[in-house]
Amino acid sequence: MAVVSTDKWLEEYEFSRKSTSSDELYSLQCSVLCGRLVKLFQEGYTEETHFELQQQGLFLPEEEIDLERLKQMNVWGCVEQEFMDLQQKWNGPTIPIYIFPITQQQKITNKNGVAYPHSLFLFVGEVEKQELQALFAHEYNHVCRLHHFKKSLDNMTLLDSLILEGLAECAVKELYGDKWLAPWLNNYTFEQEMSLWKTYFLPNLQLQGLEKHQPFLYGGELPPWIGYCIGYEIVQSYLTNHSTQYPLLKASQDILAGSDFPLQ
Repeated sequence: MAVVSTDKWLEEYEFSRKSTSSDELYSLQCSVLCGRLVKLFQEGYTEETHFELQQQGLFLPEEEIDLERLKQMNVWGCVEQEFMDLQQKWNGPTIPIYIFPITQQQKITNKNGVAYPHSLFLFVGEVEKQELQALFAHEYNHVCRLHHFKKSLDNMTLLDSLILEGLAECAVKELYGDKWLAPWLNNYTFEQEMSLWKTYFLPNLQLQGLEKHQPFLYGGELPPWIGYCIGYEIVQSYLTNHSTQYPLLKASQDILAGSDFPLQ
C-alpha cells in the first residue's frame, strides 16, 4: 500500500493525549507523528519536521480532531484507489502518502497538499470525495513529473515551477472538470497576465531554487497566486494549440514554446 496507515498513528496520538497535560502536547505530537517521518527530511530532527508540516497545514497539538469523521469519509481508502488509478494512467512511482487532519487555523480552505520527490502529504478536513481525489491528483501529478526529470528542488527553474503547477491544474480539469480547479485561476485577464509575464517573469525564468519562486507563485509584491494562474494558462494554451497527448513528460521549454506566451 502506498497510503500509510496514519489513521493508526492518529488513534495512538488521541489515546495518549487523554493522559497528557496541555503543555506536553507539542512533544507528544512530535514523538507520535513526526518522529516517524524524520527519515524523509534532510534535517533529520523531529522539531524541524514538525515545523515543516505545520507550515503545510498539520493540525496544531492543542486542536481537537474528528478522526471518526475522516474514517467515515473513507479518506484513506479513497486516496489509495485514486493512487492506483493514476499510477497506471501516468506510469508514476510508488511513494508513501501520508494523510493528516488539517489545522482549523487554515481559514481559506479545508484541504492542502504538498508533494516532495520522496513522499506526498495531504491535510484534509470535511471534503467531498471528488474534491479529495482532485487534491491528490494535483499533488501526485507533481510527484510523477519530478520523478521523471529527477531534478532536485534546488535545481528547478522558475519556468519548471510554473509548468509543474500548470500541468497539475490541467490534469484536475481533464479528470474532474472545472469544478475543482483552484478558484483563483480566473482572477486575472489574459492581458493582465501577459503584461506581468513580460515585465516580471520572462527576465527570471531561469531563476533556480524552489524557495526563490514563492514570490512569483504566491504573490506579495506581485498579485496573489499570479504564478499559478500564468502556469495554468501556459499549459492550457499549449493543449489548445496542439492536439497531442497530455504533455506530462514534455520539457518545460517545449511546452512554453508551444503556448501563447512569448519567449522574449
